[in-house]
Amino acid sequence: MIASGKVTEQAENRWTEIVERFRAACVLHRENRETESKRIIKEELPELIKAWIKLLPTALKDDAKADLRDMFTREQSLVDQGMRLQNVFKETLVKRIIPQVEEQVAAKYRALYLKEQKKRAAEIEAARKRPWVRTGNAANAANGRERVPLDNVGGMIDASQRDESELLSRSMLSLEEIVSTLNKAKIGAILADA
Repeated sequence: MIASGKVTEQAENRWTEIVERFRAACVLHRENRETESKRIIKEELPELIKAWIKLLPTALKDDAKADLRDMFTREQSLVDQGMRLQNVFKETLVKRIIPQVEEQVAAKYRALYLKEQKKRAAEIEAARKRPWVRTGNAANAANGRERVPLDNVGGMIDASQRDESELLSRSMLSLEEIVSTLNKAKIGAILADA
């Protein structure tokens, strides 16, 4: 803008508002929101520019036109660059970062699943070696599981569902593990390569 020592604070504030509104119009245009962009350009900006020019000393009015042209060119360029960077980041995120994080999470779940399968296989093998009938709390305490009489089908279903719920809850990743996985994804290095 024109040398700030030659204009008032009010003129500088108006200039800042013109720049912000024009930048908003450029962003709206890039987002294909033409109606909103045109409204700013045709309705808001002419009034802001007229008010700004009125605040300038007469000797600076020719410089004001040059400042406006420079600002229009600069802001359009900045918005275009910003949109290109945003698209590059989205591509990088979709093509590199998300698949890497998904693979690490999937690997963690596979490892947990295999661990639980081995544990369950060991429990089944241990159960095969035990006597068929145990009674009371000693049997429950021995394996940490609830014993349900053979004639209580509803109880068996409930106990089975509780076992599955416990297995699922033990296999869930904690928030700390998820954040750690994201941190290990080396996102900075991936973005630097883009």
